[in-house]
Amino acid sequence: MREIKRVAVLGSGVMGAAIAAHLANCGIPSVMLDIVPPNLSDEDKKNKAKRDAIAAGAKAALLKAKPAPLYVKSYIDMIEIGNFEDDMEKISDCDMIIEVVIEKLDIKKKIFAQVAKYRKPGSIVSSNTSGILISAMAEDMPDEMAQHFLGTHFFNPPRYLKLLEVIPTAKTKPEVVKEVGAFGENVLGKGIVYAKDTPNFVANRIITFAMQYLMHEMTKAGLGVEEIDALTGPAIGHASSATFRTADLVGLDTLQKVVGNVYNGCPDDERRDMMKGPDWFDKMIEKGYFGNKSGSGFYKATKERDEKGKKVILGFDPATVDYRAPVKPRFACTGAARSAGSLAEKLKVMHFGDDEGSKFLFKFFANMAQYAGNRIPEITDDIVNLDNACKWGFAWEVGIFETWDILGFDEVCERMAAEGIALPPIAQAVKEAGGKSFYKSEKGVDLFFDLATKTYKPVPTNPNELKLINVKANPTNIVEKMDEASLVDLGDGIICAEFHCKMNAIGPDIVAVLNKGVDLLEEGKFEGMVIGNQGPHFCAGANLMLVLGDAMQENWKGLEDMVRGLQGIGMRMKYCSAPVVAAPHHYTFGGGVEICQHADKVVLAGETYAGLVEVGVGVIPAGGGTTELLVRALEYMPENIQPNDAFPFVRRAFENIATAKVGTSGAEVIELGYFRASDIVLPNYDHQIQKAKAVCRGMVVAGYAPPRKPRLYALGESAKAVFAAGVWGMKEAGWASEHDMLISSHIANILCGGDRAAGTPMTEQDFLDLECEAFVSLCGTEKTQARIQNMLASGKPLRN
Repeated sequence: MREIKRVAVLGSGVMGAAIAAHLANCGIPSVMLDIVPPNLSDEDKKNKAKRDAIAAGAKAALLKAKPAPLYVKSYIDMIEIGNFEDDMEKISDCDMIIEVVIEKLDIKKKIFAQVAKYRKPGSIVSSNTSGILISAMAEDMPDEMAQHFLGTHFFNPPRYLKLLEVIPTAKTKPEVVKEVGAFGENVLGKGIVYAKDTPNFVANRIITFAMQYLMHEMTKAGLGVEEIDALTGPAIGHASSATFRTADLVGLDTLQKVVGNVYNGCPDDERRDMMKGPDWFDKMIEKGYFGNKSGSGFYKATKERDEKGKKVILGFDPATVDYRAPVKPRFACTGAARSAGSLAEKLKVMHFGDDEGSKFLFKFFANMAQYAGNRIPEITDDIVNLDNACKWGFAWEVGIFETWDILGFDEVCERMAAEGIALPPIAQAVKEAGGKSFYKSEKGVDLFFDLATKTYKPVPTNPNELKLINVKANPTNIVEKMDEASLVDLGDGIICAEFHCKMNAIGPDIVAVLNKGVDLLEEGKFEGMVIGNQGPHFCAGANLMLVLGDAMQENWKGLEDMVRGLQGIGMRMKYCSAPVVAAPHHYTFGGGVEICQHADKVVLAGETYAGLVEVGVGVIPAGGGTTELLVRALEYMPENIQPNDAFPFVRRAFENIATAKVGTSGAEVIELGYFRASDIVLPNYDHQIQKAKAVCRGMVVAGYAPPRKPRLYALGESAKAVFAAGVWGMKEAGWASEHDMLISSHIANILCGGDRAAGTPMTEQDFLDLECEAFVSLCGTEKTQARIQNMLASGKPLRN
């Protein structure tokens, strides 16, 4: 299989630049080309910088874009720029060429004609089109180029949305499809969906029907846009933007074009009538209501504020084709969903309730499921690809057929029959085969119902992916199980400490499981340990409810024991006789960072958002995090360095903690110094456990030895004074409160060694004692308790 080491991106618009940025995130250099600006003066036509201005502007815009397309800003240097007229020869050393120009077939064909002149034989060529048929673009290509050509439809923004649709033509070589799929999944961290060359491919074909159905039916049901979004958002495991906020984000003019692709390109679609209108939607476009980019779409923000100080957002009224006051949705089903525990419980109360909202939602789901079922094998071969397209393209927690299974296969079939909604062929085939679900698991192997063979087949897997749920399907692999954490045997001598509670907040179970894991390592029953899970987040920090309870009851001994427990397991892991590898992902805050800092190696997901954020709840990192940042600041200092000379290195640790700096990618977390430059950033979160296991196993094979104790010393009173002066300046500027100053003084006291004179030798335990003292002291203050209460109540920090 060829290795893709360099990529050309043809087109530097929003998508082209974002694709180049994500290639950079994943270590792939690119050359990004665009047109020469029109109407240049004769003098400017001779100026290369002027000729490259469009691509240069797009590259510069990446540094300011929100959300950030780059893991860290320095990665921008991996993107080379140029223009189509002067620099097409630069594609000759590229292994893959991705076209991302305007959605016009004639222009794309002109670009591909140029590509044919300069590409090297065997290089892969693809188009990022979202709607033009791939086969239409390949019509005039030389045979060898056509054999290496296919569609690669990234979803916007490419860094954050996992979906990559791969669309071959009849001429595309099978090995090219395989290579692009492997590159997308293993290098770019994408979820690959193999699509047929049909209008809008898979994800957009389904979502356009869903949106059009809701637009047509909501007015008949007398529902408003806010009510539809309340029914089709987080309450059913969909994104918070739900339906109409998503449409505003995409752009209503864009949506109209996408819908038109189906209406014009799919004359045999049984629901083609849904792909036209309604009339009021066409009038929105005529009035220039394009969504967020025009300031008004299904929603329109105003400058007014409500009684709570929140911006008033008007809702669109189809009856008047104008805006009206916001409507507060009030459905019994959404109220029940807020009280429900699991997603399965939410889905059932939302779809099977007796209220108006629930009845509407079930009818919507049934129609969408029928439509999706009827699209197999037209747009893709199986339900796995279709479900994955919806999950990865629109941030749904579960796909359509997974939802059907959760609701109950037979129950949904019966309800559809009662409402006169015909089953799609695949559901009928499941019934005829005696099946009770679209998916099932046997002996730890996930299976799906395949319409072509009318049998259950294994869900395709990647050897780089290790699913904990499948490992645990064999009870003998569960070494220890508690309510909030477990130890799981991953095989090959490696054990996994898995957290599985709400936000994976650290409580007694997690500390106990980690201690048990270290016990097993020290006893020689396992050779290494991975700390990881496959929940939404790695760990949101300490269980604040437990901290607040002890603080309000003045249980200082309980707080000290809590701190000592987390510090203790950190030291045990750090100096264990066997390797420990942590695998943080998504939210990794406070104690979650501290656990990882005491591992020998960290394998971070690309999308890891991590930091020591304890000041937000009025305390300091006391699970060894403050001490460990100091250790890392001093570990490469020469033996004869003076304490004052070490101050600049320690200052970064102070600033990170005192300002609660959070890295917004795995790479940025490392750049901030929370983890080491030698740690690993993995774009594909699904591969993280397997990678961490492999890293851990590699350390065993290489011959593991625990680290030596660090050489530490006090920085003394002068360093504390400098820190205090900096915080005082922040307070005077209005950036810090009196309580922030108190917290910062504790941080400085720890990092500088307490009351010891500069240069006094110290141990890690000395600094850990200072951490514990500071934490307990701060928990005794009213303002810290108020911060904790506010965080528990609102999820937001209180600056008091």
